[in-house]
Parts: sequence; C-alpha cells; structure tokens
Amino acid sequence: LTQSALGREWLAAAEHALASPITVEPGFAAEGVFAPGTAAAWGYRITGRAGQRLTAVVRVTAVERVEVFVDLFRLEGGSSVHVASAAALPATKVEPQEQRIEWQVLEPTDYIVRVQPELLRAGTVHVAIRAEPLLAFPVTGLDTHAIQSGFGAERDGGAREHRGVDIFAARGTDAVAAVDGWVTRVDSTRRGGNVVWLTPLFGDLRLYYAHLDTQLVEAGQFVRRGEVIGTVGNTGNAVTTPPHLHFGVYVRRRGGATDPVSFLRSWQ
Repeated sequence: LTQSALGREWLAAAEHALASPITVEPGFAAEGVFAPGTAAAWGYRITGRAGQRLTAVVRVTAVERVEVFVDLFRLEGGSSVHVASAAALPATKVEPQEQRIEWQVLEPTDYIVRVQPELLRAGTVHVAIRAEPLLAFPVTGLDTHAIQSGFGAERDGGAREHRGVDIFAARGTDAVAAVDGWVTRVDSTRRGGNVVWLTPLFGDLRLYYAHLDTQLVEAGQFVRRGEVIGTVGNTGNAVTTPPHLHFGVYVRRRGGATDPVSFLRSWQ
C-alpha cells in the first residue's frame, strides 16, 4: 500500500502535519472530517509551560470501523522527536471512541500532537487540548492567594534567595501530597525544621515541605495526591514567624529550585 499513490499521499500528509502544524493554546477544540479518497492528517503545535499537565483528547465517530492514530512529538533543535502514542481504538458511529495522551511539562518545550485516520474510511474527529496545574495545592483549603513570600525574595539581608514559597495557615492545618509519589526523606534540620521530601512517580522532580509542626509519613512510604503528610508549623529558622509551609519545587534537569507558583496556578 505504501507504494500506491494513495499510500504515498497518506505518508506525505503525516509529514506535512509535523512540518506545518497549527499553533494552538490550552482550551483549544476543533473538529475535522475525513473521507475515503483523501489522505488526512492534522498537526497541532502547543507550547508547554513549566508546571503544566497537558492532555490531548481525540473523539472519533465513523460509519465503518476506523482507526485514528494519535501521536505526541517534542520539538528539539528543529526536529520532531516522538514521545508517545495513544492506543489506536477502532471507532464506529454506534461505538465512538475517545483516545488521549497526557504528559507533564517540567520546563518550557514545544510539542506537536498529530492526528491521522487510516485510509479508505470516512468519519469525524473532534480534538481538544487542555492544561491544568501539574501539582495540587499543598495546604488543605487554600490556594495561591495564601502565598505571602514568593520565590526569589531576599533572605539574610540579601545573602541568599528564597528557594520556594511560604504558604501561611493556622498551626496544625493539613499539609498534603501535591502529587502521587514516594516519600524519600523525613528529617529535622536547623533551617527547615521538620521537613519532608517527596518524589513524584514520573521522576525528575522533588518536592520539599519545611517548617512542619508534625510529620505524618515515613521515608519509603507511597502517598496519593491529597493525602496528609504533615501539619503546618514554624519549626527550624521560622520560630519567629507565624506558622506557614515552606514549599519548594526542584527540577532535576535544571539542577535546582524553580518557582512553585507555575506548578500550582490555573492554566485554563
């Protein structure tokens, strides 16, 4: 089939979708129609911002059974590097199928989502791309409005910078896991007081909870997003300040701390 005219058109359509994608933003939605005699493919380019969880959802309806291929590519130095594929599920008018690809963004990167139906079939494809915060807010009942000391603020008379954010809350307020992951360290230090380190399942990221009043987890424990791991306090070098959680986000590829707000804000 790849040697036939229609087969070559199908391969060319796939390449064109990568070479000339439509640039879109989270919240984008569109519908495309494909016909038996036409080789169709659509490419959607989106800039992933650090701290986003991006999801591409493709819903297919067709008169006959049809497979639609959904692939994710990352742009690197002008090349498209394949990252993931959604399961190709046959869809019909009676049994429409929904395929999705979800991925985490730890540093700004451009991606292309390519959608391509198989040949000799007719149908409709609905594509939606959305973004949400990669992390849940780490203090129960609060949001980013509770942050009163931001990333990069001066500390010790300018000798160092704040490497996280301070979330102020009443003593004893629950501090919760911002993502599913493993507790890698539970300790007490001079600066951080009672601290907990958490590593998400997808790796390359470390979360730091400091000044806790109590620690309610142990090293090696697996926790779910929203599970209580400790309570807000002012231990360590925060003894002269009101109770708060110092929350830090460390991206391993960057080799250091990054602003947690971008991982907690609403992206839609």
